[in-house]
Amino acid sequence: MSTYAVARDGNAPGRCLDSVRVVELTTGIAGPYAARFLADQGADVVKVEPPGGDPYRADPGFHAVSRNKRSLVPDGVEWERALLPADVDGPPASLPGILRPTAASMTAPLLGGLLAGADVVFVPDAPTAAAVRRHASSAVIISCPTWGNQGPYATRAGTPSQVAAVTGIGWNQISYSDGPVELVVPLASYGAGMLGAMAAAAGLYARRAHGSAPTYTVSEVSGSGAMQIGDFEVPEMADLDRDGSCPLGSAGRLPVYRLFRAADDRWMFVACGTYPFYVAMLRAIGREDLLGDERFPDPPWGLLDLEPLAEITPILEDAFAARPLDEWLEIFGAHDVPCQPTQTRDEFMSSALARVNGLDTTVEHPEVGSVRTPPQPMWIDGSDEVALQPAPRLGEHTAAVEAELETGAWPAQPESEPWVPGTAPLRSVKAVDLSSFIAGPVITRHLAMLGAEVIKIEQPGGDPFRVLGPYFNGWNQSKRSICLDLKAAADHVVMAQLVAGADVIVENFRPGVAVRLGVADEDLRRIRPDAVLVKSPGYGRDDSMAEVPAFDPLLQALGGIMAAQGGDEEPVFLTVPVHDAATPMIAAFGVLCSLYRRLADGEGRTVRTSLTQTVTAAQAAEFVQYEGRPPAEKGGMDYRGAGPERTYLEVFDADGPEWIWHQTTPEGTSDLPAERRGFVGAAVALQNSHVVELPETEWGPMIQLGSLVGGVDVPMRRAPYLDEHRTEITAELATLGSAGTQPAAAD
Repeated sequence: MSTYAVARDGNAPGRCLDSVRVVELTTGIAGPYAARFLADQGADVVKVEPPGGDPYRADPGFHAVSRNKRSLVPDGVEWERALLPADVDGPPASLPGILRPTAASMTAPLLGGLLAGADVVFVPDAPTAAAVRRHASSAVIISCPTWGNQGPYATRAGTPSQVAAVTGIGWNQISYSDGPVELVVPLASYGAGMLGAMAAAAGLYARRAHGSAPTYTVSEVSGSGAMQIGDFEVPEMADLDRDGSCPLGSAGRLPVYRLFRAADDRWMFVACGTYPFYVAMLRAIGREDLLGDERFPDPPWGLLDLEPLAEITPILEDAFAARPLDEWLEIFGAHDVPCQPTQTRDEFMSSALARVNGLDTTVEHPEVGSVRTPPQPMWIDGSDEVALQPAPRLGEHTAAVEAELETGAWPAQPESEPWVPGTAPLRSVKAVDLSSFIAGPVITRHLAMLGAEVIKIEQPGGDPFRVLGPYFNGWNQSKRSICLDLKAAADHVVMAQLVAGADVIVENFRPGVAVRLGVADEDLRRIRPDAVLVKSPGYGRDDSMAEVPAFDPLLQALGGIMAAQGGDEEPVFLTVPVHDAATPMIAAFGVLCSLYRRLADGEGRTVRTSLTQTVTAAQAAEFVQYEGRPPAEKGGMDYRGAGPERTYLEVFDADGPEWIWHQTTPEGTSDLPAERRGFVGAAVALQNSHVVELPETEWGPMIQLGSLVGGVDVPMRRAPYLDEHRTEITAELATLGSAGTQPAAAD
């Protein structure tokens, strides 16, 4: 085992990334947000800026993505807008080049000293990564280009709206009319930040476990893919444009998993995605007579078909319009029906749920005063929380960092073994997945993407979301499945054997269920004391809501994103599974930090995330508040954009109508095509190898997301059939003996 970044003062650090030194050479949202996640776990992040500062300083979001950092403006460092010679078939010339330090600047004394001692370096593109590597042979390098390393856009910068248009987010958003919708939150950029943090933690683990420092690429394109996890295409879809319009408009596609208006003109989201919840809802509204009705076969998901949808929609809308919202919330709470009201962001921050979870945090900034900034979106048991510090003033810490270099407080790293691209960082890690639905399974999907071996344990009947077919496949790629009845003694023994050999254990049972099944925290710790556990209750620390069902759209409703997207009109259900996509990345980052720290101290830790904590992480800039803050963008019905200089436009040519994203920036005006086939059909996703073809799945041939971190390149396999691997798993356990296995030794 190597000894990189073990506590340099000889004491055990109180946080997972204490003593880790990070140099940030990126601007905007994605790279800085990734680096901030490391700062939240104790890393010392030095943000190196051009003389005029990161251009994102002009946005209120800078206070969210750059808090807990130090700012440095070093002498002798020149910055450039890097462009290769224009290609005839390249992007519009108005797309600016990537802002980066010149290669010659890497030898500047201050920057060169920082790079020599860095554990992690965030850079804006592949050429900068190569230049940094010559001066930082032992650093984990995370390259954060907008468009990835391949394709005609690779040398260019881009806006979050441009990425959303080109990668299918805009077109996939459900709406009343046909055409793309502009989202008012830069989800691809936030996704890239979370994915970049995950990649950096994986690199730190790989360096400590395997002895070499990798270079990984996480683009905003891959961030868009991470936020659209589960996207797919089957052969019959290949020649068809996806239809964003929906019979229910922007309320939802499924008549029992959608927004409803109550009698007092207030809105709520009802999320009956399983048959038991569907039955509970009908009982709550006094319509049990609809159970078994031939008009409504295979509820709830069979109701997607147009005929049953048309029949049941007016019945439900009339029922919900008969009572005010507060009455429905009380009735549904008594019947265990998943339902939450829509709120604004301010209403969410004033709620008991936000208060109990510690989400309303402020820091004092010397220039703008008191700033509300979202806290770190997870907790790791046994790891001290970082006291929040305001975003730094430009160059505020230049003199202090210079002094550290002069006194040897930022020493150079030891030489590293050469890294082999494509080497999986988690190749010795084993994970057991006891979770269901979306957020839990996607955690282990991402760990599998990084090379971990994952066994999915399913109860009889399987994960309830197997009924969602191809989507389930995307959330559960590259795993093996065994079906166990945890109420049966013999199957419980098998579960215990698997847990005994696991480095990571993920479960998302409701608390009472976990106790009854013998998989509560204390049960799992007795079996495997040093495992990393992941606990992700939907409502976090709010014990009063521990038994309340939690699904992504319920937190969309509570957290203000539906209201913001709807503007002054009715709320909008975002097609992107915001919290179900973001929470797994945050949890996987916590797992990787915990595994990294375990290599030094041998201790198991519990990572605690929740959909509620993710509310502020997935709207980081939008939740920043201070006196005089410009208002956050609001949408509207089938929102096309903020104005004529930033909008979706329908244009006509010889081939007929097409939609483009039209945007004017200081560099000029650019028109980019709106992708109609979703992420898996996007040219930039294909060019950067983020899409995989699966010739054989339970639902036929399929195209889905593949690896989203460049440089890892673990081939993604289809999701397992239910209980598909029982024979081989039980045979493996038989060869190991009843005690299970311990984790493989580090290389």
